[in-house]
Amino acid sequence: MSKYKKNARIAAVVALLLGVSGLFSLLYSEAARDIYYQVAQNIRLFGQVYQTITERYIQQVDAEKFMRAGIDGMLDRLDPYSVYLEKEDSDELRILTSGKYYGVGMRIVIRNGWATVAEQPFPNSPAARAGIREGDQIVAIDGQSTQGWTLSETAGHLRGSEKGSQVRVTIRRIGEKSDIEFTLIRDEIVVTNIQFAGFIAPGIGVVKLAQFNRDAAEQVQDEIENMIDQGLTGLILDLRGNPGGLLDVAVQVADLFLEKGELIVFTQGRDSATRQDFFARNTPLVSQSIPLVVLVDEYSASASEIVAGAIQDLDRGVILGSETFGKGLVQTVVPLDRRGEKQLKLTTAQYYMPSGRLIQRADIFPHGRASVFVGADTSAAATENKKEADSTAAAIFYTRNGRQVYGGGGIRPDFVLTNFALNRYELELMRQSMFFNYSLNYVSQHPELSADFSISDQVLNDFESFLRSKEFTYKPNGYEYVEKLIELSEKDSLYRPLTAAIAGLGKEFDQIRQEEMTASRDHIRVFLEREIAGKAFGRDAYYRASFHNDSVLQKSVELLKDSRRYQQLLTAPAISAAAKGGSNTEKN
Repeated sequence: MSKYKKNARIAAVVALLLGVSGLFSLLYSEAARDIYYQVAQNIRLFGQVYQTITERYIQQVDAEKFMRAGIDGMLDRLDPYSVYLEKEDSDELRILTSGKYYGVGMRIVIRNGWATVAEQPFPNSPAARAGIREGDQIVAIDGQSTQGWTLSETAGHLRGSEKGSQVRVTIRRIGEKSDIEFTLIRDEIVVTNIQFAGFIAPGIGVVKLAQFNRDAAEQVQDEIENMIDQGLTGLILDLRGNPGGLLDVAVQVADLFLEKGELIVFTQGRDSATRQDFFARNTPLVSQSIPLVVLVDEYSASASEIVAGAIQDLDRGVILGSETFGKGLVQTVVPLDRRGEKQLKLTTAQYYMPSGRLIQRADIFPHGRASVFVGADTSAAATENKKEADSTAAAIFYTRNGRQVYGGGGIRPDFVLTNFALNRYELELMRQSMFFNYSLNYVSQHPELSADFSISDQVLNDFESFLRSKEFTYKPNGYEYVEKLIELSEKDSLYRPLTAAIAGLGKEFDQIRQEEMTASRDHIRVFLEREIAGKAFGRDAYYRASFHNDSVLQKSVELLKDSRRYQQLLTAPAISAAAKGGSNTEKN
């Protein structure tokens, strides 16, 4: 495109912006303080700045990228969930809202620089029928190398707009000498929301819900109905790690447990006139005679918090685990073009629990000098005062049975309990995918592996040899300060006399590193067992392999068997005790 034509296009866009602002000025010139007049005036100013920079800046500016930067800059002053979506982002949103898409049925992640199949493909999907496995690296799609591709780019090439379209996928697999090529025919993929469903003790069932996509409520209902037919006497709804999803789907899931007519959640925008109530519409699938425990953690957010909060406020079940994330904002998707390829996902309301509490954390909106909100005090002192108020204010609300619950962010469990904490060594093993990679090797070398396998000391020693072969290394917490001292002593002669002392600190950290590695053997045994089980026998096996090491799950089973303790938690002021680290708080 010639410079003249490009400038003409820019001028046309700006003229359109100015024309719109002129129309607003004409309509609202007598109301200078009216919001529409302000919008018109600022559109005019924005257009002038945009045109001037694009035409006259010392270096040529990409007009499209520059506009996108302006949009992102505006949205950055709002909240993290208000975002501008283009086609690839819209595709992900469409999958969330529809619960299905045309593709090959694989969940992928980036591991070791390549797109990798994260878990066994969806049952009966094109990928599953072709024999693609968890851990397979996708090294090419339709003959194009995927090296350096982002997750979105890889997913976009695997998905298609039409059922029956073809895609060639080249796979690199542990244990195979050469790459394997698959020709897959895209099909409609229904996204499964359930990672596990089944009995873990006589009469006690678990539903592990991973997300709240379009079909989640129906899938949960089907699984629970199957368990009821088999004699369900107690249910665990596992929402740990569930980041949420659709508001109406959360209402549908909660509806399975609550009495018809109960208020589940309500949303409200800028003023009270925007309030919208959501009620249970059906007779509960799981009656009050079946005790319910809901598991949550710090990664349970949004729709997960709606379900857990409603069940807690209405005293329908016991919430167990750790405090949730605290996301109580509702987003509305606004199309910006006719094709729907450009959309604005904008926060328009907040949701509240039946008790009236808001569980959104207060520090989500920028305050002080960064604030763009009307009436915001931008002084530094006001900012500090606001932070202090947000951290200390926790309004008290009450459940149906009179138990205290708190607003101010997240759902605080009735019984606080966490599994063992990971040390730096274990976290680095996970971050560098060492458990994942070793288990791929192990399964490929043990094709006759039985379901009752165990992790022996020999396997642990072999894993340590594997780490050495991969030149795995990590830095204990605090070692970065030693590195800074080493760098300083090398650059500044004043610090060279400290060289011996710094070397001594390094040896102390070597000792800490060795102690962490030794202390981690039992935890590593757990991680290897579930990774190997998952890769050899599928997702259900991965989840079951975690049972005997999951203290939160074990406590849930114990609680469901102890009706007296269960009822006590629903009638006593258990929340305040848990919040203060009292008798309802445990750590393992």
